[in-house]
Amino acid sequence: MKTFKTIIVLLFSTAVLAQPGTWKQLGKAGEWANTLKAVEADGKIYTIEKSGAFYVTDPVTGTWQQIGKQDYQNTKFIFAANKMIYTIETAGTLYVINPADGSWKQLGQAGAWAGTVAGTILNGKLYTTEKSGALYATDLSTGTWVQIGKPEFGNTVRMWAANGKLFTHEASGTLYEVNIVDGTWKQIGATEGWADTMTGVVVNNMLYTIESSGSLYETDLTTGKWKQVGKSEYQNTVFMTGTGSKLHTIENSGSLFEIALQ
Repeated sequence: MKTFKTIIVLLFSTAVLAQPGTWKQLGKAGEWANTLKAVEADGKIYTIEKSGAFYVTDPVTGTWQQIGKQDYQNTKFIFAANKMIYTIETAGTLYVINPADGSWKQLGQAGAWAGTVAGTILNGKLYTTEKSGALYATDLSTGTWVQIGKPEFGNTVRMWAANGKLFTHEASGTLYEVNIVDGTWKQIGATEGWADTMTGVVVNNMLYTIESSGSLYETDLTTGKWKQVGKSEYQNTVFMTGTGSKLHTIENSGSLFEIALQ
């Protein structure tokens, strides 16, 4: 009977831990305190530190290692695609980094992305919005770019890609779906529905955002409908990444956490 009870308790504990929104710390507390930028791809978390160092973290164990030299202290944006890492520096120059050894090379003209305010990668192209309101698509094999549509994106603060489509998050807190062919757009969900969003990431074509209240929300980008995931425990989150069935957050304390999605 004692053995049977123990099995029941273990099964119940496992079920609780597997609930969406439950989280656990990875690695040592505070080890990511100097993180400047973060992105996740191919089962790894890539971060750039204030020192300019480039690190790769195994999200299963929380262990990390430095890759290459400390060349990245001026990174403003970081993206991942095609098994490579892409950065835009504060000077506006675009680079591609080989995550295997940290080697990098410039793409396109120096300073061509100086006005970039938001960006994401979709179907192997980098989409960025500029201070002028222009939307651009950059070919990541050559660094060449073209403008899409009218300069109507001057209030865009974040961009995401999902379901083969582009989405923008405006300063008003409203979410839009953008046609990547002609730049036309339509509103998704409620007006100002994401006004308190601090950070967000798309995983499995679902948008996960953390609000200033500390709440984590999952948004269906086909309908704009959202639901809260777990408790309101994320008000200290600075960075959020994710792939597969998990999210990863780095808190202002510098600690790394894993959040279950299913």
